[in-house]
Amino acid sequence: MKKSGVLSLIVVITMTLAACAGGQAGEAKREGQQEQNGKKIVVFSVLQADPMYSLAEKKYEEQHPGVDIQIKEYGGGEGSNQEGDLEKYVKTTNTELLSGKGADLIALDVSGLPVEKYVDKQALVNLSELMKQDPDFDSNLYEMNILAGAKMRGGLYSLPLRFFLDSLMGDKKAIEQSGVKFDDSTWTWGEFTEVGKRLAASGGHTYSMGNTPPERMLNILFVDNYTRIVHEEKRPASFDTSAFVGLMEQVKTMYAEKVVTDAEVNAGDYFFAPALILSPEDYFEGPAMFYEQGKIYRKPLAAGQQAGVTFLMHKNLGINRNSKVQAEAWDFLKFLLSEEMQTMPGLQGFSLNKKVNEKTLKDLEDKGAIESPLGSVIPVQKADIDMIKQMLADATTPQKNESKIQQIIEEEAKAYFNGQKSAQAVAELVANRVTTYLNE
Repeated sequence: MKKSGVLSLIVVITMTLAACAGGQAGEAKREGQQEQNGKKIVVFSVLQADPMYSLAEKKYEEQHPGVDIQIKEYGGGEGSNQEGDLEKYVKTTNTELLSGKGADLIALDVSGLPVEKYVDKQALVNLSELMKQDPDFDSNLYEMNILAGAKMRGGLYSLPLRFFLDSLMGDKKAIEQSGVKFDDSTWTWGEFTEVGKRLAASGGHTYSMGNTPPERMLNILFVDNYTRIVHEEKRPASFDTSAFVGLMEQVKTMYAEKVVTDAEVNAGDYFFAPALILSPEDYFEGPAMFYEQGKIYRKPLAAGQQAGVTFLMHKNLGINRNSKVQAEAWDFLKFLLSEEMQTMPGLQGFSLNKKVNEKTLKDLEDKGAIESPLGSVIPVQKADIDMIKQMLADATTPQKNESKIQQIIEEEAKAYFNGQKSAQAVAELVANRVTTYLNE
């Protein structure tokens, strides 16, 4: 063989070996994303640092030396641009999840993340199935009514570690003095309007609610009516314009009857105010900040809504269906639900762990009183604790907070409430914009 031919053959063999080595290195690098130094790696994607997650990472790794939890943050550092961080997190999560890539465990309670789209594209693990398959998962330990309400498309894809209870706080003293009776365990927004008219006639306060523009009031009702108006189960998503027209007309009646006003009203000079109960203590402290004798009442039900309590999910997490360490991600998720992690100081909301809620409420009852942020002493009675327990048991309806859709409603509804457009015209505009957003 001529020297040139030998040389050519050597070059070809060298290039082939290099290509093979490169491929093996690339494969090793990809494998290294799941395992490194003998440890399974679980990448946990979050918008910004969270003390609960950082502490859980440390404690879990101490108990599971074969697992390395790597928290990947997108913002929250010094000089951070929050809006830019949010946009980056949403864009990156969308791109990665919808292309079969991304972190193993993902924080999903970030505005702008189309979780339903992830479910439709089968990008998230159905956690209901993992629960059924896991002999160590005891459903009796958790507030399963919350997880039932959190389901979408028949499965649980986004699990909330914590949750808030939606309610109204009211002027108990003025309401009792008025002599007006109502059952807040079953009342609807229509009944709320009738009760409000009777309360105003009693002379206690002029309005049931103040400082609330009609388009915002419309959104308060809309979030509870979401599944009745917006149909996402089948694609393309649709929007019930006639139901939305009814909702707008209902809100307009509230203002015409002077039950609600957008005028500025001093705190405590109205019978009710929306209240999101952020903790067991907040059940007592919230009303005490507004009223001399305040009380939590259940929020009125939406049309056709079963009797119950509306809740807002907090710290929602999902597992990437394409993750190679699903078992480890699920085990870490269970650790986050444990008493050890759910009792750490500073956590907002109620726990998904029943024992944690039971202990917190027992401690409050045993204490007998708490001090409000204003310095007053608020008695804690058994009837109050029983009320919280009942609200926890009755929490069945998740509050659907789609910030983009609420923004659309606030923008378009103003034209109806100021008389520029008909309810039908506004409903059609909203329907068009909402369905375009959901189906894009």
